[in-house]
Amino acid sequence: MTDYLLTCTLISLCILLTVKGLKNAPARLNFYILMIVLACWFVPWQYFSQLPLFEGANRYTFNVAQLIPDVKALIPNAEQVATKDELQSDMGIWDLLPSLSNVFMVLVLAGFGLFLLRVGLYVKLIKNLYINSKPSPELNHINNQYPIRLTTHTEPAFATGLIKPVIWLESTMTHRKELDSVIQHEVTHLQQGDIYWTWLICFIESVFWWNPICLKLTGLAKEQLELSCDELCMQKLKGKYQLDLASLLLQEQSAKSSPNFFTPPLLNIAHSKSFNIQRIKMLNKEKTMKSKYLVMVAAAMSFSALAAAQIVDGSSDNKQPSNNTSQAPVKSEEYKQQLAQLLKSAAGAKSDTPELLNQAAQGIQDWHLNRDKLTGFEEAEIKLQSFRLLNHVYSKLEQYEDILSAYEKWYEPGSNPPYFLKNSLATAYIQLGRYELAVAELEDLAKQLEGKLHVGSADNLALAYIYLADYDKALKTLEQVDEKDNVYGNILKYYVYDKQNNRKKMDEIKSKIPEVFAVTPALLPQSGVPGSQLLRLL
Repeated sequence: MTDYLLTCTLISLCILLTVKGLKNAPARLNFYILMIVLACWFVPWQYFSQLPLFEGANRYTFNVAQLIPDVKALIPNAEQVATKDELQSDMGIWDLLPSLSNVFMVLVLAGFGLFLLRVGLYVKLIKNLYINSKPSPELNHINNQYPIRLTTHTEPAFATGLIKPVIWLESTMTHRKELDSVIQHEVTHLQQGDIYWTWLICFIESVFWWNPICLKLTGLAKEQLELSCDELCMQKLKGKYQLDLASLLLQEQSAKSSPNFFTPPLLNIAHSKSFNIQRIKMLNKEKTMKSKYLVMVAAAMSFSALAAAQIVDGSSDNKQPSNNTSQAPVKSEEYKQQLAQLLKSAAGAKSDTPELLNQAAQGIQDWHLNRDKLTGFEEAEIKLQSFRLLNHVYSKLEQYEDILSAYEKWYEPGSNPPYFLKNSLATAYIQLGRYELAVAELEDLAKQLEGKLHVGSADNLALAYIYLADYDKALKTLEQVDEKDNVYGNILKYYVYDKQNNRKKMDEIKSKIPEVFAVTPALLPQSGVPGSQLLRLL
């Protein structure tokens, strides 16, 4: 989420500077640039690091996540413990705070509600306008393309209607000399499709109501849209349009008009006093497209694209192991002492002798019972590493009940254990024949990870489904994981196809599995012994 916000902010600031440098360029060019940068706020930049397209851009980009402190840096990385989606350690006050992503979603949902409110106000306004207005056929000689209605609305003129556009005039405008210029202004807006752009800006402005940068961009976009219309009118009516605009807009009643955030999107000829003065001044300058403007736009877009080429999310840190190593928190002396005691107590964990394995298991249990509790991420890591080592030992001994008992000792209710340990519980349940409990653990894991199970978890869940003879769910689970070289998963698929008597699919997948499993009836593979990173230190 941090990457998304920083990237969008960087692109927006770059474009704002570009627009400032293009003040003498045609307004329509500035408008399109501003709409492009507003669209960037809808791009999930934080997920782009997962696309292979951006893997080669490392040398040209930097990790924007490094610009501010990251709470995830306090938690061991994926190579040491688990991925960011899996590890949930005791973070104290951080656990009480909502995540940035959740806050963002709440703000955006509130923005959708605001947009619906503005749509409702627009519908109400149109109904009131029709009630308090009348058609004006006598003005058809000025414009016969769009219907014109006279109203008592305080604004001189404005246009509405996505499907059936209507031009609305304040009733006294029919007697004014500026009438032709006013109608030409609104007709030009409608001919350019500005009504659609106005509603799009309204939507963006509503969704990002909390974002001052987006509000600044939408405000500028609306101004450029108006200036673009003025430029076209000036080309058609020459100096008369500038004089009429000055006469109409610089009156005292125009100065009283003030924008309202909840006002529905209207193509209104009158705006704030300062902007109206700016419009009149801008008409003194003849704006033409020059090559230097295109060069500036190309340079700004290139810089923005380069900045966003590879947004390195915190979850992709495993792509840079050397950097992660240098950024890993330094362990305290107390942590190092406890780790040394743990390794000494588990000296026989690498053995295949039951006697030595039992001694190692008892040693780890005694170590856990007698040690002092550490603080912060160190406590989370030492608990996790010691439990995984104990899980390895008990799996070798095939003492799966002891794994479940140890889990309850290591992680008491309310202690917020790492998500991925549900795999260890599920494996133990499968070995004990409690397949429903294994399914429950892994389905809960899938729910917490929003359905994005890793390969090992998906294989485990599919195996539990197979033991329950729920072959459709098993196959669906395996197909959700896009892993072509998952031999274990392919063996499970082959077994399911055999049970479903789908010989065609069996033949297709037979070449992807070892020959010993490419037989009929199909065989299920043996579950392996879970590893532990502490084994290499023994």
